[in-house]
Amino acid sequence: MSDNDINLELLRRIPLLSRLDDTELSRLSSLMKHQVFGANEPVIWIGEAGDELYLIVSGQVTVTYPDESGKEVILATLTDGDFFGDVAILDGGPRTASVRTITACDMLVLRRDEFLGFLRLNPDAAIDILTTVGRRHRETLDKLRGVTNANTVIEQKMTHAERVADAVARVSASQPFVIFHVFWFSAWMAANLLATTDPDGRFHGWDPYPFGLLSLIISVEAIFLSIFLLISANRAGEKDRIRADADYQVNLKAQYEIMQLHAKLDRLTALLSDKPR
Repeated sequence: MSDNDINLELLRRIPLLSRLDDTELSRLSSLMKHQVFGANEPVIWIGEAGDELYLIVSGQVTVTYPDESGKEVILATLTDGDFFGDVAILDGGPRTASVRTITACDMLVLRRDEFLGFLRLNPDAAIDILTTVGRRHRETLDKLRGVTNANTVIEQKMTHAERVADAVARVSASQPFVIFHVFWFSAWMAANLLATTDPDGRFHGWDPYPFGLLSLIISVEAIFLSIFLLISANRAGEKDRIRADADYQVNLKAQYEIMQLHAKLDRLTALLSDKPR
């Protein structure tokens, strides 16, 4: 297999170029330059201007992003046939992550100005790429619609004891619970107040005034209700945190993906509009 065949096979793996035919891929391949990097060598830095697409012929690289404390978090490890920088050749925006080699790497590099020139000379290829971007946009929206509901996540993490606590707290705060206790206490006290006493002093009720048994029952019930309510209230903060995390992840993903896809669409639309008729 010739080097050109290898390059075409690698280019076909890039989703952005998946609809291009062999002729278009061959033209694009002729614009790419070989570049060699040593082990543990930086390739791109986050925040710098992006104007190149990199296609790994051989070797391994790591993609990193700094967290809130400045520590680098590994997002992905890329190897033979993988690529990065496909967004940069369309919008020329800043890099969204840093890439450093793990081993010595041989890469194919496509500069943005050469890629844009290729699109101007090959409008059919531009339409194919625009179609691919549109499909990825639709897939992204479908994924966002399928994001796991925060309530589902909370439900999956609940233990049996927490389910019982939530059920007790929910019932004890309901109107039927209050009405039941009003009738229960009223009936209990009325029955014992109206109970008769024999001449020999024998009481026919079960809890004479001041209703010591009722007070004991209420006290025990209050203790257990307080425990369950405290457990449920303590979990309310955890529920809010899970919902906030889920909302943040959804919003972050939506903003990142949709902004990238809109930038691609705007860029390709502008290129097609500038094409002489």
